[in-house]
Amino acid sequence: MKFYLHQYLSLISFLIIPLVIFWNPSWLSLMGYQAYWPIFWLLPWALIHGPFKSMLVGFLLGFILDTINADFYTQIPGLMICGFWFGKIGRLNQFNNRPLHFGLTGAIGSLICGVIYFCQMVVKLLLENSPLWLFSYGVQNIFAQVFLTSLLAPVFCKWLYFWFSKKYKLKI
Repeated sequence: MKFYLHQYLSLISFLIIPLVIFWNPSWLSLMGYQAYWPIFWLLPWALIHGPFKSMLVGFLLGFILDTINADFYTQIPGLMICGFWFGKIGRLNQFNNRPLHFGLTGAIGSLICGVIYFCQMVVKLLLENSPLWLFSYGVQNIFAQVFLTSLLAPVFCKWLYFWFSKKYKLKI
């Protein structure tokens, strides 16, 4: 009896994302900042499965990450918007599977998620009458995440897209 790993590959890799975020490999970080890891999984999955499934998976991924993080701010809206946008690009066949496209799309997705998360922090800090100089750290974090995501997305997204596509099956 042959066991197809391809059927469970997306679920296994989905469950690895929180572990990678907690692991925070220092050799894949820049001055302590890490790439936005959910984009690496969401981009290839959304290109294959379309906008509405990807928006739902963006919600689930954000829900899991918010449950682990237990913070006032949420990652759900950014991941849902990115999932819908990535899926729309995949359905319109406007995406060539080139490393440059993965890098640019991953960078824009990381920027969208980072800005939405940062806006939530700004609103909360403004409601508390906090000083404005506290915002500079968030901007630096966003740019570092965008830079790292754009550098690493061609490698991880291309690899995951190759594995998620139905053309390739692992037989064990």
